[in-house]
Amino acid sequence: MRWKVQNQMGTVRPALGLSRSARDYMATTEACVKDLRKEVRVSILLVSAAVIVAILPQYAQSAEGRAAQQIEREVIPGADRMTGAEREAYRIRMQAATTPEEKAKVRAEYVKAAATAAPSPLRGDPERGSKLHSACFACHGIERYTRPLTYAMSTFADSLLRASGLSEMPPTEPARFKGRIHSLDMLRAAVTRRNDFLNPKMTPQEIEDVIAYLNATYYKFTE
Repeated sequence: MRWKVQNQMGTVRPALGLSRSARDYMATTEACVKDLRKEVRVSILLVSAAVIVAILPQYAQSAEGRAAQQIEREVIPGADRMTGAEREAYRIRMQAATTPEEKAKVRAEYVKAAATAAPSPLRGDPERGSKLHSACFACHGIERYTRPLTYAMSTFADSLLRASGLSEMPPTEPARFKGRIHSLDMLRAAVTRRNDFLNPKMTPQEIEDVIAYLNATYYKFTE
């Protein structure tokens, strides 16, 4: 009897005298090959689905990033008078607005606020600042923002006050001592930091008064 056998290239060639066991083996092999092909197709589909699921969140994030960049490129009304947190709040509100009307409403609020005249800057009084500075000395030790000539004396007095329990301030920080202040802005930042430890705290006007006193007494910075 003549039998037809399919080889690896897919062509059919006649086979002569195959035994029953050989024919069963060939049939089993062909079935296994078909099952294997089916499993490969299923695996490819599963991998493709996994890739799509992984890409979708990234695509969504990139879309949000493009929206944020668009708002970033937009000129925020009054941005020159805002802090970083205030500018970020504007971006968040614009991203949350879902319609052009809502975005226009948010922008109108900031335009109106930017049109309001900025308050005049505070002017410090050295005489009032001298009284405040003397009061601070009584309870909080020597200020950390002294000139290099007074560093040794201030460190010694600060140690005495701390040892006696009269000073509530933490130990002085050498990185901020030894005359490291080289501008009026640095002096203002130092006074503001020290005010964080005071109780009750000084008002903004009192802070400017102390800055004016220290500048007139020690630093002589020009405004």
